[in-house]
Amino acid sequence: MTLRFMKLSVSFWRSVIAFLGLSVVAAMNTAMAQSRPMGTDVSSYQGGSISWTTVRSDGISFAWTKATEGTYYTDADLAINESHASSAGVFIGAYHFARPSNDPNITGAKSADTEAQFFWSKASNYVTAGGGYLVPMLDWEDTGVSNQLTAATMSLWVNEWCNDISNYARANGVTVRPVIYTGTWYSEPSSSYPGLTTAATNWPSWISAYPNGTPGNYGSPTPQTSAPGNTFPWATWNIWQYGDTNWSGGDSDVFNGTTNQFLSLFLVGSTNAPHVTTSPLTITAAQGANVILTVAATGGTPLYYNWELDGTIVSSVTNYNTNSIQYIISGAQLANAGNYTVQISNSSGSVVTAPAFLSVKAPLSNASGSVLAPPGLVDWWPANGNAIDIVSGYNGLPANGFSYAAGETGQAFHFDGSTSYLTVTNSPADIAAPWTACMWVYRQQTPQVSAALLSDGTYTLKLEQYMNKTNSHYVGITQLGVADYVFNQNYIVPLNTWTHLAFVASGSTTTLYANGVAKGTVSAAIPLGRITMGVTDVSGTGYVDYMEGSMDDVMTLNTALTATQIQAIYNSGASGLVQAPQFTGMSTDINGNFIFSLEGLTGSRAFTVYYSTNLPDWSVLTTLSAATGVNQFAVNPTNAAAFYRAIQP
Repeated sequence: MTLRFMKLSVSFWRSVIAFLGLSVVAAMNTAMAQSRPMGTDVSSYQGGSISWTTVRSDGISFAWTKATEGTYYTDADLAINESHASSAGVFIGAYHFARPSNDPNITGAKSADTEAQFFWSKASNYVTAGGGYLVPMLDWEDTGVSNQLTAATMSLWVNEWCNDISNYARANGVTVRPVIYTGTWYSEPSSSYPGLTTAATNWPSWISAYPNGTPGNYGSPTPQTSAPGNTFPWATWNIWQYGDTNWSGGDSDVFNGTTNQFLSLFLVGSTNAPHVTTSPLTITAAQGANVILTVAATGGTPLYYNWELDGTIVSSVTNYNTNSIQYIISGAQLANAGNYTVQISNSSGSVVTAPAFLSVKAPLSNASGSVLAPPGLVDWWPANGNAIDIVSGYNGLPANGFSYAAGETGQAFHFDGSTSYLTVTNSPADIAAPWTACMWVYRQQTPQVSAALLSDGTYTLKLEQYMNKTNSHYVGITQLGVADYVFNQNYIVPLNTWTHLAFVASGSTTTLYANGVAKGTVSAAIPLGRITMGVTDVSGTGYVDYMEGSMDDVMTLNTALTATQIQAIYNSGASGLVQAPQFTGMSTDINGNFIFSLEGLTGSRAFTVYYSTNLPDWSVLTTLSAATGVNQFAVNPTNAAAFYRAIQP
């Protein structure tokens, strides 16, 4: 099965199957009801960044995503694809790639039974939940089996696996009939492969056959009116994989019937299962503002809605209609920021929306004892209820299981080690050496082979480095395709405690500091990339290096900080650095003028000073450069205003 993700022509398919944009339960006219639903099948080959909203708008209504293979492989993007496709309105199921070459027995050890058990252990929640999920699919095309097994044995293997899955589901109150994917090049007996017999035709068929034999160039007629030329051993076909477009991923599939017929055959729970029609939207709100999150679903009533913030239920609602449900936050505070999902359930199953992220933007403030940042700030993500870069505006976009947690200085970004990350908007250009990157980290030891802090896909700062074909847990840096480096003292960040890290690139070396103390040097100085946080996005591969733990006060600078400067940042501790402009003193000069001292963000962010005689009305007094974050301005006492304030953009 060639797994590539399909992106169909919007203009073509919308004209053919425009009805798929409607809710499943919406009324369809006779002409629309005769159109064949279109689908796709995917795996981690496409990576975890498929835009399922785009897939849905392009006319795709169903999909299957890889879950397992044999008894040794679980697809890394199973959870992401299941969640995001379902929330985008695409019905999705999980599939298993059978390996009878590894497990040739029907029962017992190394058998169809053991492979069914393995699939069920990884994907059962997408079957028993119902609610928009599709029945399992068995991918039957193991070329490792030639004629050492007979067609009768192969058919017994298929039936055993499918019966096992059906029995597992029945024990959990769900009735399913798995579908068999194969091509007649494999299912029809030949000199190369044993094929199948009609004993396997009790299960629905999914036939792979490409017209003209040329992927991406299928000619005429279209899948809406054509059919595979051979369906052996089935008398007909239910789903046809008619092409591998090879444009940006998955294969091209079509169902032989109407949408309602498809749902009756393949949807767990049928049309009574809950299905999301409107997911909550990601929102940024000012602190104290009222926030309204909205969700809507269809399905058999009553529907039960559990609103969750970072996995904890914050509201439960029962609805006997199919109207939308709102969750209202009055006067949003930083504690309300995070990852909101809704679990919607009824007697036929349940479904969970894709996460919506609430960011709460509070006025910048300075903690008692905060110190001035050194010159050269390029980015600064304080992580307090939002992912805003308060220096350059390269704000972060959260994804999947991202949330906020208690930090060293207020709140922190939290990454779950398997799905969550931040993408930095506008893809900032790398910073050439010299540079410094520093942050507080709370390591919880990733289940992945390594863990990223900041990355552009090619250059990555690693919290946990991959070395010698294993996760060494050493802090390191990576240049993709060149080397994975660790610092010469083999430093490992301790678990479950806040640690301050600073990476300093100067000349041809990079030095690591932990809690203000040098911990080693690498004879390499990579450019500093920061397109993602908590993950590496490798082009053509997808997301890897998921971090588990938290990051706080993430900063980048275009200078190589000294050991003294790094020690000062570490010593600031929970007080942190100065974020907002503040007056630090007043004196007089020899002419009797008042001299006000100001400090704030370093870099090119100028101060604008305002004055007022009555507080409601303010006028600009002067604008001051702020190359070092410290500045002064004078006021003639004869013209002195009663009140002064300062801001930085």
